[in-house]
Amino acid sequence: MKSFIAHLIDSHQGFCCIGVRGKVIFALMFSSTLLSCQSIDVELDSEFPVPQVERLPIDVGIIFSEELADYTYAEEIDGLGQLNIKLGKTPYDLLKSLGAGVFSDYQMVTSVARDDGYDGYLQAQISGFQIATPRQTRTDYYEVWMRFNFVFLDPGGNAISEWVLPSYGKANEADYRTKERALEAAARSACRDAMAVFSLRASSNSNVLQWQGTIKNSNTLGESETSDISETSEKDGA
Repeated sequence: MKSFIAHLIDSHQGFCCIGVRGKVIFALMFSSTLLSCQSIDVELDSEFPVPQVERLPIDVGIIFSEELADYTYAEEIDGLGQLNIKLGKTPYDLLKSLGAGVFSDYQMVTSVARDDGYDGYLQAQISGFQIATPRQTRTDYYEVWMRFNFVFLDPGGNAISEWVLPSYGKANEADYRTKERALEAAARSACRDAMAVFSLRASSNSNVLQWQGTIKNSNTLGESETSDISETSEKDGA
């Protein structure tokens, strides 16, 4: 009997020890679960200054698609939780500023229309989005990489060339009170980087020059055809 009672006492003590360790493990697992269930929602709301550069002699229709308007980046990040970054009206503001600063004239449109009278169209897409947190890089910065695809179209909506433009932005976490604010600042910085690069390099970029050359040739051909029709009409009238 004594040995049986001693066995029960030893078993109870062992169970208590296991219980303490179990509580610690449970607490860690619970904390991890909370982090994994946490959702961080970021929505950009930013205006961009009009670039002060020499404008290209192009009257352009800038296509703003529903896909771009609804663009949201989502990722589950270890130690951070579910991250959702919605660009909101930021792409619209970015393209509008580019139109006002880079081209002689522009209009925001939703699709190609052959009777609009534009020299050509510009359509923007986001084909890449990546972030890094201070925990991942062991730095003080939230970082954002984006990849924009600028597709240049002729008046009929046919693709002439495409400019794949990567951009980068970062924000020091110490400068912001919350993760959301820091991530928003980093993403906004990446968008501004894209706008700056496009503005400064558009006049010399090979894809833009190819598009511009196609537009020029098309306009020259159109003027020639109009002249021929006019001459024919005058002869018929004579």
